[in-house]
Amino acid sequence: MLKLLRFEFRRIIKSVFFWIITAYSFVMPVLTAFIYRALITLDLDDGIKFTAVNLSKDELTFLTWMIAVSFITDLPKFVALFTCLHLGRDYTDGIVRNKIIAGHSRGAIYGSYMITQMAASVFLCCIYMFSALFGLVISGIGAYLNGGEMFVRFGVAIIVFLVMTVAFVVLALIFRRRALPLILCILIAVMSNGVGAVIGSFNTPSKAVDDYIRIRHEKYEEMIEAGLIDEDTVEDLEDKYDKDSYLGVAWKLFHPVYVVSPIGFEGDYQAGGVTNLVSGAAEYTDEIDFSVNFIMQAMYSGDVSPVTPHDLKKVDSMHLSYAKNNLIYIGKSVAWMAVIGTWGFLVFRKKNLF
Repeated sequence: MLKLLRFEFRRIIKSVFFWIITAYSFVMPVLTAFIYRALITLDLDDGIKFTAVNLSKDELTFLTWMIAVSFITDLPKFVALFTCLHLGRDYTDGIVRNKIIAGHSRGAIYGSYMITQMAASVFLCCIYMFSALFGLVISGIGAYLNGGEMFVRFGVAIIVFLVMTVAFVVLALIFRRRALPLILCILIAVMSNGVGAVIGSFNTPSKAVDDYIRIRHEKYEEMIEAGLIDEDTVEDLEDKYDKDSYLGVAWKLFHPVYVVSPIGFEGDYQAGGVTNLVSGAAEYTDEIDFSVNFIMQAMYSGDVSPVTPHDLKKVDSMHLSYAKNNLIYIGKSVAWMAVIGTWGFLVFRKKNLF
């Protein structure tokens, strides 16, 4: 195994394409930081001029996170290309066959590919991340890492990213033809951001809905006792705005996917949150607050709910700390890497390599 690892790492180091991706991973976040510096300080009131950077700590924290974590949405397509082209050559050039002839087991060959490609992905993510922080500093914006806590979230993002890397390696190894795995990997890479954002929007727990309806009912009971509303009206409102009105068909389809997979990371962590930043809704918080969803939905649906944000403030199901969510995503990601990697090895072990 050690000989195979040294061989594969040397191949990666000698790969021109790998260093092109590395250069991109350094240049792109620095360029992005300078672009944001220009956009933030642009003043058109009296001609074209640039003012001093004036961001609050919250704004600076989110901007730091948004630019630095963008590797999870920006790099997958490049890693997909590199993995498929790099490993695909081993079939066409007969490298896999030669390794078998030299006495290396299929398990060692498979493991060396998986370890080196995962290491390459971690390297690229770290280059991108630290380059973003470097770009923020030299651009004059500055970087704020929330007392170092942000590095924990960066680590979680890298682990989630590795799920895609494992999938790319498996697809590249189980198909002899180079075109098919390349197409599949690119599709996964391109669609991951949008799918992750959509799946992440269905993260509301069923327990939170139950608690909201329970609290709303208690508030209605108080209003009935005070003579502010009658029982028939309450019954009509609760029938109209029942649990299914808050958890529709889409939630029933996508929430299970959110629960069992790490696909919702972009939505939960606002990774690649350019839209949020532009809209002013961007915020780097310590927890995910589901109560906002109920207040907003009641407002737009016409539900004259007496429930206020203060009523939901201390309801446990309405809040999920990122400290806990980090562990959840690490667990889900490791589990999926194990499942995908094991399935890939079972196929690779029986594959005709000659």
